[in-house]
Amino acid sequence: MAKTLDLRQSDTKCGSSSPALTIMRFWLSEGGNQEVEIIAIKGVQADQVEMWAEAMKDKGVKILSKQDEGDKLIYKVYLP
Repeated sequence: MAKTLDLRQSDTKCGSSSPALTIMRFWLSEGGNQEVEIIAIKGVQADQVEMWAEAMKDKGVKILSKQDEGDKLIYKVYLP
């Protein structure tokens, strides 16, 4: 069963609770070599998830799938 990271309570701005930093903390605390479901609100939050994944692509991060669930998007992401 994949672990889930729900970003809907994260701040959409830059800061310590931004989606990108929340994902990084999750990755560091939970470890890599796994698939993770990331839930994000459409718009700025989802954009930040995609930008983070693109920036981390050279580290091996991959968005495996993106599922539209109305007001939210559910990403399946591989964390190396």
